[in-house]
Amino acid sequence: MLRSIRSYTWLLLPLVLLSCGKVGSLFGSTTDPCALVTVEEAQQALGEPVEEGTPSEPKTCLFKAHRSDGNTVTVQLHESSGQDRRAWFNKERLRRDSRLIPGLGEGAVRIDSASLSRLTFLHEDELITVIVASTKQKHLADAVTRLSRAVAERYGATLTATIPSTVTSPTAEQNSHQEAGSRVAPVTLTQIRPAPEALQDGPKKSTSIDPTNLIGSWHTRVSRGTTQHDLLLVIKPNLEWSLSSMMEFDGILNAESGLWSLERANTFKGLGWKGTYRITAPNAFATTGSVQANWKRLVTDQNPARIPAELWNLRREATSVPVFQLRTVDPDLIGQWEGSGTYAGGPATFVWAIQPSAATDLLIVDSLKGTVQLKDGLPQLHPAQKKQQRVSVIAFNDHGFTTTDGKTNLKWNKLQQPQSTETRQL
Repeated sequence: MLRSIRSYTWLLLPLVLLSCGKVGSLFGSTTDPCALVTVEEAQQALGEPVEEGTPSEPKTCLFKAHRSDGNTVTVQLHESSGQDRRAWFNKERLRRDSRLIPGLGEGAVRIDSASLSRLTFLHEDELITVIVASTKQKHLADAVTRLSRAVAERYGATLTATIPSTVTSPTAEQNSHQEAGSRVAPVTLTQIRPAPEALQDGPKKSTSIDPTNLIGSWHTRVSRGTTQHDLLLVIKPNLEWSLSSMMEFDGILNAESGLWSLERANTFKGLGWKGTYRITAPNAFATTGSVQANWKRLVTDQNPARIPAELWNLRREATSVPVFQLRTVDPDLIGQWEGSGTYAGGPATFVWAIQPSAATDLLIVDSLKGTVQLKDGLPQLHPAQKKQQRVSVIAFNDHGFTTTDGKTNLKWNKLQQPQSTETRQL
């Protein structure tokens, strides 16, 4: 991670290069960037008093902290042509150090450093960037995300509610960079990062727990590398359970002449997936390689049949956005598909949204089943597969419970029912 002035240069250079392009005639020439953020919001983002916003260059507004000119909030409206904006935005999405932010405009990407967080979102053909730079603010990423949502609302961009991410430890953040280029394996009960100590404060350990208290649908979210997993645990009245793990990836697809390759976002360039494909029927095709599956087309507003409804409703809004044509996509593959097959050596279910622009979103779900059994007064989740690790329930709190395999802990929260039945495309 670059530091000090190098960090600022690294994060701001793409903005400078973008602003040097041709001026777009459609960009809101009458929009004042200083009107998109209030002084109070800038103060809240920096955690200290700030001066009134002042234009620093065309389409850029700067809020400086009173005591330190280096601590700032910046709002920039990009002035390049629409195609240049989308090209730049697409490159930002595919950087291995970027983080895709759902529910903000047509797509949003955030890049963080030790003392600066930059978030850019796309609204129609316009790009808006919000930067929070501070050596004092300890939660830059959260600050710039909250501020960007306020800016997007004033600008008229689409906002949708999102599920908050689970708290990650500093160790997890470091590991996310180390694992950015690795292939992501399916989640099992033991592939969970240790829970931060803050998550251990509420629940109290017990020497005896009634297993019937576990009946219901439970959710948690964990991170492995740069990939987030939504986990759904359903425990039936007969104490049989099923665990489903959902991963979502997006990137750029190239598919023609029976060959496909997917350049995933948030990975090293060139470390995507690839294989072959063949059309098997007017609304069906098959793939080999990194994802081996048989696919059937989903019609508009059709939910996948093989994915639990509770898990499907937890997926984030798709962050793939229309971009200028970077790759060639076989017209027969455009649409949304449900597939079943294998991934990383195990059975899996898939949903694949493929857009004419070559932007694509791939959702992967794998499952595990078992029964709840008591040992020394504590319920244990026994997988049906003997090679899987048993997991014990060690504590209850107001909204859920905590499990452990002796090394790592995981906090589960009960899903609120009923969930909205409104269907949305990936």
